[in-house]
Formats: sequence, C-alpha cells, structure tokens
Amino acid sequence: MTPALKQALAAMPARQLNLIAVGVVAIAAMLIWTLAIRAPLAALRLQQVQLASLVAAQGGPAAARATGAAAELPAMPVPPAPLALIAAVSASARDAGLAVGGAVPGPERAVAGLRQQTLDIDASGSYGAILGWLHDIETHQPAVGITRIGLRAAPDEPRRLVQLQLGAYAAEGKP
Repeated sequence: MTPALKQALAAMPARQLNLIAVGVVAIAAMLIWTLAIRAPLAALRLQQVQLASLVAAQGGPAAARATGAAAELPAMPVPPAPLALIAAVSASARDAGLAVGGAVPGPERAVAGLRQQTLDIDASGSYGAILGWLHDIETHQPAVGITRIGLRAAPDEPRRLVQLQLGAYAAEGKP
C-alpha cells in the first residue's frame, strides 16, 4: 500500500471505510461466483442434458420405468475390424477427393480400460477435402477417434499431405 493511499484511508470516517470493505467483499464474492462456481455448474447441467438425451434415444425414461431398471449409459459402439476400417476410410477418402497413399494397421494396446487398435493412413488432397474427410470419419465411425494428425503442404503444389493415425476402441475382453 502506498503512503498516499494509507493517508487517504486514515482520513476517511469509519462509516465510509466499512462501505468500501463491503464493496470489496461483494466484488470478490461476484468474481468467485462467476469464475469458480458458475462455470462448473453450467458444465454439470450440460452433462445432465446430454445424459438425458442419450437415455431418451434408447427408449426414454418410460422404457426404464417399464423395466424397473435405472437409466444406464448406452453400450459402447462396436469398432469395425481393421480391414473393414481400412476399406471404409479409403472409400470415404476417395469420395472426398483424396488420394490414399497407404493404410497400415498399427499395434494394439490397452488405453484407459479400452482396447485400442491403431491405423496409420497417408493421403493427399485439398485442404477442404481433408476437412470433409475428417468430418466424415468422426461422423460415421463412432468407435474410431483421431489420435494423431500431421498436415503439411506438398512442395510446389496446391494440395496438402496428411498423415493420420486412427484409433478403433473396444471394451477390454471383447473381440
């Protein structure tokens, strides 16, 4: 605290100092509410809405009440076999206007209680075509996620080279 501020506060009557203190506490409380409490509550409400929509997609609460069971999360989608995934991804790349240079199945490993089968893909095409292809993969392959992506410009050409690694996920112990 600067000496000038100390002198100004010392010259104020006690009533004004109390009002300033209440104002500072009110501002601090509003900041805490806005930054520390409101955002997590909003995220919780969003998660509850998404869970309710998932339950509704599986028959809704009426189906859960009719069976007497509590609402459960939907079953994890079944990932395609590596060769079927290569065929599906290659077909969607061709539909998007990309040229696939290669698709190689990678190692299988355990990740967060799931079995992950990786697939490395090299392709080339326009930036817009690559974005459309990635959107198609994410939309039509629910058990597949993009684990790594590399994008660079082809020398002296308007196309882009993309190196993509997909991960197909399944529950442990399931084929």
